[in-house]
Amino acid sequence: MINELINEKSIEVYLQPVVSVKDKKIFAYEALTRANDRYGESISPLYLFAQAKKENLSIKLDEYLRELALQKFSKYYAQDRDVLLFLNFEAAVIENEDAEYDFISVVYKYNISPLNIVIEIKEDKIKNSHVLKKFIDNYRKHDFLIAIDDFGTGYSSFDRLEFIRPDIVKVDRSLVYNIQNNFINSEIMNAIAKMCHNIGSIVLAEGVESSEEVLACMRKDIDIFQGFWFCKPQDEVEKETVNIIDKSMNFIGQRYKNSVKELIDKKQLLLQKSQALSEKVVSILQNYGVEDIEKISELISITEKLEAIYIIDEHSGLQVGNTIIDAKERYLYNPKKMSMTIV
Repeated sequence: MINELINEKSIEVYLQPVVSVKDKKIFAYEALTRANDRYGESISPLYLFAQAKKENLSIKLDEYLRELALQKFSKYYAQDRDVLLFLNFEAAVIENEDAEYDFISVVYKYNISPLNIVIEIKEDKIKNSHVLKKFIDNYRKHDFLIAIDDFGTGYSSFDRLEFIRPDIVKVDRSLVYNIQNNFINSEIMNAIAKMCHNIGSIVLAEGVESSEEVLACMRKDIDIFQGFWFCKPQDEVEKETVNIIDKSMNFIGQRYKNSVKELIDKKQLLLQKSQALSEKVVSILQNYGVEDIEKISELISITEKLEAIYIIDEHSGLQVGNTIIDAKERYLYNPKKMSMTIV
């Protein structure tokens, strides 16, 4: 089947732009496989690669696709020497140490710098860490960039980050989906972004399909984006498509600026309310003393989103009086009592 598809040129490579909203530019392209059978029906890439492995033709298919991708990318590289190409290397190719396929020479054949090629790996699919490290070290030695794909899903192993040292971490779509309304995924994204930036990796959000997802990710300092909201994979990324992407980036950039301004305004309003509330508490303490808890308790009932008030002695650091609380207490949460040290 694979030989037949290759001979009939029924396998193609499409490119999907990866964008940087901050820089207002196409940062990279990812090469994606598209194939059709003799009847014109689409063949799933997962099925295609599984079939290649079954027929022991993974290397041949990989070599064929790399050539197509580099050939197509060379046009965009000639126009912009900073743009990158993402190429996904299947686990079957990485684990085959005996494969005689000189990908490096193919890159030079098209006069493309290895610094512009991002080798994308799904490390959770590769069981042998020694083989994975050997593969990465070899390509990094020749100045290729390394990216981890689908991070945050499946069996992604954090301990492998130490020797992979990825230049780019692609966060899986499952974490990006509806992130603006998913508190847990939002916190996971925060942690991933912080960790990646601390180790010097760029973070890419995969599969963004709405402006709200992009905005939520931008607020978490996600660096670059890929997904249908900006652009679907294209056979050729024409000027008209680039113009649409530019408009999308300008639109989301303006929304982000507006959201930042709204956030600053909210923080200022919150600060003003907090100062006014503090003045009321001080006034009650001056007039009635700490003993008259009821007066302070009334502030909680009339102040929206205020759940608790506690008072600390500025000299000793000890809490004065018990915590005044109006929220439902949780099993593992106990409010501080009088004379407790607050750190």
